[in-house]
Amino acid sequence: MDSKTKKVLSELQDGFKLETKPFTRIAKELNTTEEEVIDIIKDSLNSGIVRRIGLAVRPEKIGFEENALIAWQVSQDKIEEVGEDLAKINEISHCYERDCPPNWPYNLFTMVHTKSAQDLERLIEDIKNKHNLSNYKVYRTKKEFKKTSMRYFND
Repeated sequence: MDSKTKKVLSELQDGFKLETKPFTRIAKELNTTEEEVIDIIKDSLNSGIVRRIGLAVRPEKIGFEENALIAWQVSQDKIEEVGEDLAKINEISHCYERDCPPNWPYNLFTMVHTKSAQDLERLIEDIKNKHNLSNYKVYRTKKEFKKTSMRYFND
């Protein structure tokens, strides 16, 4: 990654500053044009370096009261199919296959956000029934100590 791209992405990693023309400010700071800044962002999106530019909300402030990490045991021959299907569910924000230690049967992990405990239970039942999953653990969020986007550029 070239230094100009790194500087643009570094500027954006904490979100947009509340200003009328954020790309103009970034361009001035980098001694370039607004068009070049926008092109760098477009190229970063198109190449897959940047997944998206968007809004981060606090789920509990908009009515999503239940958050849970669910660890699922999925047979290796079904992990791809189940993982891809669960990744499509709106209430699931994260879906990962992970290597796990011996004697730990869970290999697929989802972070689920629902408006109520009943909605969470209903979603779990739907997933269990659709994919014939019987072994899983639900870890409900009790207290949030930290929630930030990862900072990849710290210079």
